[in-house]
Amino acid sequence: MPSSVTIKDIPSSLFIQAYAKFLRKSGQIEVPSWLDMVKTGPNKAYSPKDTNWFFIRLASLARKFYIKGNKGIGSLRKEYGGKKKKKGSKPPQK
Repeated sequence: MPSSVTIKDIPSSLFIQAYAKFLRKSGQIEVPSWLDMVKTGPNKAYSPKDTNWFFIRLASLARKFYIKGNKGIGSLRKEYGGKKKKKGSKPPQK
């Protein structure tokens, strides 16, 4: 008897690319007008060069919610936010 295949059985890169393609072609997601000016984290200098990045991020979030269940903003900030900005140098020891 064949077993069913779940999202956990599929490599994450394959699922995310396929689901992002589905989201883009379905037309159910309205892309914000400010999307070309936004950065993906505080440690980034520019916005992403890939025009499909918004749908890839949505697909990645959907996979994380499916696998881990309810996740809060704090845990998502840790995973997607990158390192904090540098706050300068440490003063010399006396």
